[in-house]
Amino acid sequence: MFIIDEPYISDVAEKFLVESQMPLLANDFASQSVSSAANFISSAEAALHLEKENFRWVYSNSENAISWITETFGADSDLAQKIDVFKDKAKFRKSTASLFPDITFRKVPATEIATLTFESIGRPFIIKPNVGFISAGVHRVDTPEEWEAVQEKICQETEATACAFPGEVINSDTFVVESIIEGEEYAADAYFDEDNKPVVLNILYHRFSSEQDMSDRLYVTSAKIIEDRLEPIEEFLTDIAALGDYKGLPVHAEIRIDKEGRIRPIEINPLRFAGWCSTDIAYYGYGLNVYEHFANRTRPDWATLLKGKESATYAMGVVERASTLSDEQVFDYGAFEKLFSSLITLRKMNYRTFPLYAFAFFEVSPETEEELDLILSMDPSRFVRDAN
Repeated sequence: MFIIDEPYISDVAEKFLVESQMPLLANDFASQSVSSAANFISSAEAALHLEKENFRWVYSNSENAISWITETFGADSDLAQKIDVFKDKAKFRKSTASLFPDITFRKVPATEIATLTFESIGRPFIIKPNVGFISAGVHRVDTPEEWEAVQEKICQETEATACAFPGEVINSDTFVVESIIEGEEYAADAYFDEDNKPVVLNILYHRFSSEQDMSDRLYVTSAKIIEDRLEPIEEFLTDIAALGDYKGLPVHAEIRIDKEGRIRPIEINPLRFAGWCSTDIAYYGYGLNVYEHFANRTRPDWATLLKGKESATYAMGVVERASTLSDEQVFDYGAFEKLFSSLITLRKMNYRTFPLYAFAFFEVSPETEEELDLILSMDPSRFVRDAN
């Protein structure tokens, strides 16, 4: 079963839903955003469907769906609790402590942020909302001076983003302070099959402009990335699966891999793959439809999918809005598109409501790789124009 909710549904996802006739919850967003040819079912029908599936095999493009699940089945239901173990950052750290004992963490109420000292933590750290999304309010802090700067803005920054999402997706009530996890960062989309074994559908390398950069600005994938990282990520997710029964659960895992090849989780997001349907990079790069594999409970034939893709790199650039625009200002998409030599598609976002201008999917070759650095260093405000 599928739950489609705000903020965004892609044409790739919509096309799949119409052609597959997978059951789709008829909520307000889906009813307005997905073709009427889709197989809509009522909330009561959706509840019965999930009961028959033992509350498994439900996918959503958005964590907004969590509120429907808790309202329908209760916050204490097995499915809601399973989601909460991953969504609540402190609970996730506690549940995986036996696997990663070197990761320390503590919860901090927002009311204590102003009086929390760097010295009381005693080492560099990451701070982020206990319930968060799109890296809002996430900061790396290495010095007392950096902490003073972060203290002044972190609650306000998180609250500003939280206004656009339900409390189940992001809120600024509580933060988590945790160890800095070193290594290269990756994101993987996967689900757990009927044997509770992971099926990996997507692997993305998360590139940053610096150690302090915590943004979601750029993700890339290639045949080499998938070939090098597929097996160790499967092993990592197998260890996670050993902690519970996650059959039929889709996840978006964010991890770091150090120089020794050890994998540690940053976080694992339940019920979905990469947000805002950005998981579609697998479709644009390899012709892999992640929704189809999840719905049909099948594994990708990676050897076939990657054949002939050896020299290509596929990238997804997230163009964030740093500040609110006035009614007299607009984002110049035409000028932005000229940055790319091989733009696959540009997804324009409602930047009046959400802190994003667009998602850009593009391809680079060895000769055009500088476009990746260009995206990382780019100031999106250079494309803001007066409406007149």
